[in-house]
Amino acid sequence: METFKKGEKIGKYVINSFIKKGAVAESYTVLGPDDMMYFMKVYDFGSIPHEQLFEGKEVYEIHLCKELNTGENQNVVRYVDNGEVKKGKTVYHYLVTEFYRGVTLYDAVRKEGRFDLEDAVQITLCVLTGLSYIHSRALIHNDIRPSNIMLQELDDGMLMPTIIDLGHISYMVKGRPTFVDEDLMPYFRAPETFRSVYTVKSDIFSTGALLYFLLFGKSPWEDMDLRTFDGDKQKIADAVKKARKQDLILETDEVKLPDYMKAILLKALAKKPGNRFGSAAEFAQDMLEKVMPELSIMMEDEEAKPQAEQQGQECEGPAITFKKGSGSGFDNVTGRDELKEQLRKEVLFALHNPEKAAQYRLPAINGVLLYGPPGCGKSLVLKSFAEELGFNYTIIHGPEMGHIYQKGVLDNLQRLFDAAEIKAPFVICIDELEFVAPNPNAEGEENVTPQISALYGMMNECSKKDILVVATTNRPDLIDQSIMRVGCFDRVFFVPQPDFEARKDIFMEHMKERPCEEIDYDELARLSDDFNAGDIAEAVNEAAMTAAYNGVPISQKILVDVLKYKNPTYSTKTRIGFNKN
Repeated sequence: METFKKGEKIGKYVINSFIKKGAVAESYTVLGPDDMMYFMKVYDFGSIPHEQLFEGKEVYEIHLCKELNTGENQNVVRYVDNGEVKKGKTVYHYLVTEFYRGVTLYDAVRKEGRFDLEDAVQITLCVLTGLSYIHSRALIHNDIRPSNIMLQELDDGMLMPTIIDLGHISYMVKGRPTFVDEDLMPYFRAPETFRSVYTVKSDIFSTGALLYFLLFGKSPWEDMDLRTFDGDKQKIADAVKKARKQDLILETDEVKLPDYMKAILLKALAKKPGNRFGSAAEFAQDMLEKVMPELSIMMEDEEAKPQAEQQGQECEGPAITFKKGSGSGFDNVTGRDELKEQLRKEVLFALHNPEKAAQYRLPAINGVLLYGPPGCGKSLVLKSFAEELGFNYTIIHGPEMGHIYQKGVLDNLQRLFDAAEIKAPFVICIDELEFVAPNPNAEGEENVTPQISALYGMMNECSKKDILVVATTNRPDLIDQSIMRVGCFDRVFFVPQPDFEARKDIFMEHMKERPCEEIDYDELARLSDDFNAGDIAEAVNEAAMTAAYNGVPISQKILVDVLKYKNPTYSTKTRIGFNKN
């Protein structure tokens, strides 16, 4: 039974729901003072063994999470807060981390089946990026397994793997661990950990086991249900050791791996630590060179990052993942038929028909800019465009990438363009371009800087390298005008607010799985003229709140009443908030 109930306060956080009771802590979701959801672990401080306390004063997990300060790496869960609370005579310590919505790798495999080679490698690379960060702080994770990796779906549809559980994080251990080890997953543990030895190499083994799980849908050497041993540590260890005396299965009727991937798995899962990869960076580099050689230039040498930090340079930018254009394409974009036809005619046709483009001497397209007010669906059009085209692509977000006047950003962009050239034909999608290439002149006059010249050099006539740049912006006037010219951005398209059909679709999407009466979506679309997707979502949520308060289904009348007093955030008719011209 949980110690804290829904609605109770712990520090400045309110309990939302109980998740589980672990070996040393209870887990909850909580609401913060900002009304955001967070993940919280609560520890009964008096029951924590002394060896699991840092200097006898603080739970090791809390101390090391603060030391790690994982806000710097998006592949590791972010530390938010910690504190102490008293209930009755019992003192509790608590740790608050970011809460991620998504699905764990374990659940993803159990529901959808094993991953294909490229996706499994992409996920493992992100995990290794997180591990490299942890190891750079002289820490070991000790519990890499599928249920500890969350797949977050980002706004662009990409899946971002994040290490979400730091319950066994420690310094290197050779003896008594500073954490409970009974709940570690036996098939994902390195052989030496059964002797209480935990190092970087044991994390490498666990990541190899994770990669194997993604490819085969089961753990390496998994040949029995260890729950039959009822938690007997010695019997479990003996059973795992016995299973590992057999050769590792690297091919089945369903899974056919290339020889280089078999070699990678054998090295990562070597029973002797000395035969494994020396670091997470070496593991990642080997996969990049053999599985995706065109991406190997994106990796930094393991020692380069600490050295760069010592020299005052910024850390490397956000992780960049490449995808093959596939999916529903423009079918995802309801309405906006005129815009989709423009893009098909003026951009996609020539790219899909290079011979006809050459015959008619159609000009090459280097860049496409999509602009319009916030919330009008530019990001959706951007992703759908990449899917419709069918080339390899990546989507980077301006606020995450940073601007070209920050250290390291131009270098990251150059590596991206270099990798795109190797993987061409390729589409580089930049969401919110005004953050990447801002106009440094307050009056908006053109002022060519060395940084913008370098970016111009990457983009200018990039079509000759089979690279297309597609970008979005809310404010084209804030972009450096040096790249707003033919040769960089040859086509500029206005993305309007959702039209009638699009608004109907957005209403339907937000009404899914809510208790409601029969709804006239045509009327709602008429009443919400000039609303963007965010406005519609807000209107539906207000209607749902009113209906819930009164204990009735959401009705047409409630929705109409909400729409009657709401105004669009950005009006393209009155020019409030955004000016098309």
